[in-house]
Amino acid sequence: MAEAAATGLTRAQAGHKPLNRWRLASYGAPAMPLSMISLPLAVYLPAVYADSDGFGLALGFVGLMLVLSRIFDGVTDPLIGFLSDRWPTRWGRRKPWVVAGTPIYLLGIWLLWVPPVEFGEITLLGFEMNSGYPYLLAVLILIYIGATIKDVPYSAWGAELSQNYNERTLVTSWREGFSVAGSLGGALLPVFIFFWGFTKPVEVVYFLAIAVVLIMPVLVMNMVLVVPEYPQVEVKKRLPLKESFTYVWKNLPYRRLVIIFLFSTIGSAMTNALSFFFVKHVLLAGDLYGWYLAPYFISQIVAIPLWFKLSKRIGKHRATMVAIGWYAFWSCFIPLIAIAPAEWFTAFAVTELLAFLPEESYVAATAYFADISTGKFVFFIAVMCLKGSSIGALSALPYAMAADVIDVDTAQTGKRQGGAYFSIWSMTRKLAYALGLFIGTSAAVWVGFNSLADPMSGTNTDQSLILLACLYSIVPAIFKFVAMPLLWNYELTEERVREIQEEMAAKPVTD
Repeated sequence: MAEAAATGLTRAQAGHKPLNRWRLASYGAPAMPLSMISLPLAVYLPAVYADSDGFGLALGFVGLMLVLSRIFDGVTDPLIGFLSDRWPTRWGRRKPWVVAGTPIYLLGIWLLWVPPVEFGEITLLGFEMNSGYPYLLAVLILIYIGATIKDVPYSAWGAELSQNYNERTLVTSWREGFSVAGSLGGALLPVFIFFWGFTKPVEVVYFLAIAVVLIMPVLVMNMVLVVPEYPQVEVKKRLPLKESFTYVWKNLPYRRLVIIFLFSTIGSAMTNALSFFFVKHVLLAGDLYGWYLAPYFISQIVAIPLWFKLSKRIGKHRATMVAIGWYAFWSCFIPLIAIAPAEWFTAFAVTELLAFLPEESYVAATAYFADISTGKFVFFIAVMCLKGSSIGALSALPYAMAADVIDVDTAQTGKRQGGAYFSIWSMTRKLAYALGLFIGTSAAVWVGFNSLADPMSGTNTDQSLILLACLYSIVPAIFKFVAMPLLWNYELTEERVREIQEEMAAKPVTD
């Protein structure tokens, strides 16, 4: 142990194997099928359940079911985090939870997108309602139970794979890279099936459900077999639940992160909940929705290495600030696209962009886009690619910062409480997401938007559509700007994290 102490390592750190690419890839890979279905959960679910081409439920009540399920989901996170921190097994603290939660999650996903029953009017607790509402609530709760059981330990496991400031960013970057790749796969699928006549969200999610149910178990089992889970040496006895979470909340850098990304998540939830309706009713290109998602996520993948390099140069917190500013800048253009005359975007129409093709190929290619307004839509894609290039940073860097924050707690308590930290992080994010869904869907209904209306009927007024555009873009950007002053003087720089780890290494270690 003396040799390990001399090199600045604890006993647990000294036993760490190098994080080669295969281990990094094996750890990050399960995020791919998860994000394949997280994408439709975020952006397709309101379209599937609250659109005239889906199950035809009311947007406001669908939003309410999403909020109620998220609240239930959020309160279960601290329990799972606490148990995974304190329930060591011969297979580790994190792996058994990931294995147990996966089948529960997959069952819920299948029931959500492929309901075995027809929805209709029922009487429940003396109230007349559509059976789709309690069904949606029950299935979402099942999904979130499975997700909590596997995701909180999965995040804590990743935080414990390395003690190096920049290598932690590498772990989260690999995971985020796979996550974005999964989102890209989920986004590209609608493009492929578009040419076979499948253009509706309810059709897209059916194929996505099949893909996830087949892929996720394979990648999870590979991760369990390949990625090590290192024993966590702690210098103090176990803390009671109340005392454990008291230490967590007293951690000032962590409290800052929670507040910062609470507001950021509210904005993201609003954007996700309203994106399909913006494309369908404002841009009049609902059948092309999948075509927007694909380049949007490609831009995220391309940009992740750039944000990683920037974070090494100026620090994770400053790189996050730059990403927020970049996101907000391009968000400002979205309402301008909505109010500008369609004639301004004629040069971006598919018929113009494909004019270089031979006549026979041109006719065949443009036939798929007949009667669809593509000028504004193509310009919108270009703006969204620039905006989307920041999303990778806003996803990967916060998790890397959270891993650094756990070292502060370990230096104070002698415990490795990654489960507690990521459970509170996850709980806050989920509750904030529920609030964002409620704000987005309720505000859209409040300004007069009707999700079940025919986009060409004129039922939705110009004013309601412009306000929908603002709720989709400007308001979420304002929520993200709350982070700026809190990140400016964020104290956990690379140098400070190194000092904390040296302090930890100098302390006596007991089993």
